[in-house]
Amino acid sequence: MRASTSGKRVDCPRAPASRRSTYARALHTACLILGGVPHLADHLRVPSVVLREWLEGHSEPPQAAFLAAVEVILLHLEAPGRAS
Repeated sequence: MRASTSGKRVDCPRAPASRRSTYARALHTACLILGGVPHLADHLRVPSVVLREWLEGHSEPPQAAFLAAVEVILLHLEAPGRAS
């Protein structure tokens, strides 16, 4: 798993506050960790356009996609050198 470490802006849309669900927040965090929509879409094996709908809070992801995003976050937190 690759984590975004460069200082450049990563393409990870964020849902407006009115649609910022737990699903959208988890997907957004996983998107930032992996380095952008294309990387997370590849990881989840979904089209980027579908992922963007989930990230922007237009629809909820299937449970398997949500859990895969949570796994990305947890693995990132467990990475060596990261404070818990």
